[in-house]
Amino acid sequence: MHLIILLYAVFGSSFVLGKMLLKFTTPMFLTGIRMTIGGAILLAYLLCYAHEHVKFKRKHLIWYAQMIFFGIYATYGLRFWALSYMPAAKTNFIYNISPFVSALFSYFLFNERLTCKKWAGLAIGCLGLMPVLLTSSTGEKAVGEIAFLSWPEIAVIVSVITHTYSWLVMRKMIKEKSYSPLMINGIIMVGGGLLALVTAWIFEGFFPVDTDHLGEFFGILGLIILLSNIICYNLYGWLLRHYTGTFLSFSGFLSPLFTAFYGWLFLSETVGWPFFLSCIIVFIGLYLFYQEELVQNRISENEPAMEQFDQE
Repeated sequence: MHLIILLYAVFGSSFVLGKMLLKFTTPMFLTGIRMTIGGAILLAYLLCYAHEHVKFKRKHLIWYAQMIFFGIYATYGLRFWALSYMPAAKTNFIYNISPFVSALFSYFLFNERLTCKKWAGLAIGCLGLMPVLLTSSTGEKAVGEIAFLSWPEIAVIVSVITHTYSWLVMRKMIKEKSYSPLMINGIIMVGGGLLALVTAWIFEGFFPVDTDHLGEFFGILGLIILLSNIICYNLYGWLLRHYTGTFLSFSGFLSPLFTAFYGWLFLSETVGWPFFLSCIIVFIGLYLFYQEELVQNRISENEPAMEQFDQE
């Protein structure tokens, strides 16, 4: 259990480190350089130490293109842009609606049935977003709002949607086509990173980094790549061998709490009672949702055994 806490403590730091980096550079350039370097490290490892997992078929290129654009380019470009105006904890908190978004994708695109308990969890989770979405920071107000949503909030929500869609495509490739998650991540990180760099060079300049703080910039960049792209990925993969994916996803709710602490400690950011109220309400929704998920998983695991018993 302590390793799960460590995983989300480390993951929570990525939002704070990202916000620190945005003091020295632009959102799209940060997306490009972080993902290109992180992906290159993963591919180099594969080619040197696990080349048996290297597999690529041209007919799946359209799937890679979708993950590159939606999973890296759009997801992180929007996320870093929003992060430059929003508190890190709030950004991370909104990211934790991804299980709900994934359920809705599965319902509308793949006709997966949702039980009444899951619908109740979804409804409570959406209700839990309201307190935190109704409060806006000074930076958010400066950019502008539509109704009660600021543009950075909209950007993060869209980012969650693109990230979730990309994850569903990746899951399909891993389960149905037996692709290595490491290779997929390496390819889409490099592809999305290069696309972001080209965009940055066109709209933000060739090297939009504060040259007076190059050492600090590359130091933090190296730290976020090490913690998020390398340690979190490998630790999550190891934990999946010992815990269910459902439990790990549910435990992810620890992440914004760590981000809130890091934001207070390193960025002097504070979160008010609406943040904690939203946390409590969304936690209840997630609990109901994942409680039903565990029941459904047990039923699906027992079905093959029952079929075999009937045949005997």
